[in-house]
Amino acid sequence: MIPLTLLPGRTDTTRIGRDRLELLTALIEAPAFDPLFRDTLIFIPPQHPVYAWQCAVDGCLRIRRVSHNLCNTHNLEWEQAERTGQTKRAFMDAATALPAVRGVDYGRCLICPDRPAISPTTRLCQQHQTRWQYGEAADMDRTRFEHWVRTQHPLPGYGLCTAQCPFWPAPHWGCACST
Repeated sequence: MIPLTLLPGRTDTTRIGRDRLELLTALIEAPAFDPLFRDTLIFIPPQHPVYAWQCAVDGCLRIRRVSHNLCNTHNLEWEQAERTGQTKRAFMDAATALPAVRGVDYGRCLICPDRPAISPTTRLCQQHQTRWQYGEAADMDRTRFEHWVRTQHPLPGYGLCTAQCPFWPAPHWGCACST
């Protein structure tokens, strides 16, 4: 159980603040509260019934895509198999497990110095990549990219990652554990 304390610098150390803290502690310690979320560092099992993150192919160690239960490679293979009329069960039984792969570090965002870039071509963070691709720049010519970048404002970073990640030896900015 995480020992809950008021945030440093809080000036409202009145009884109301302490009561809220006690109430929150009691709720977290209640039997109905999922023990998964009681620790300081939350570990979600790969095949968790709600928050699963690992590919559903038996033995595959890759991360599943956001809107699918398969990793990118198996999802592409499934799309081809589905077009040929294969059932999902037959595909899953025949699919070959793949080893885990590391995320790719594309450096920092051109606009936000404390956010990781998600694309090797634009070197933008997720927010700016979305804005460039779908937002106000959707109809802009690629040659105007540099001008567009200069008109954008940096967003705050995520801070140092404190997770015990097998891919990174020490805490780092803009955690890439999920890539």
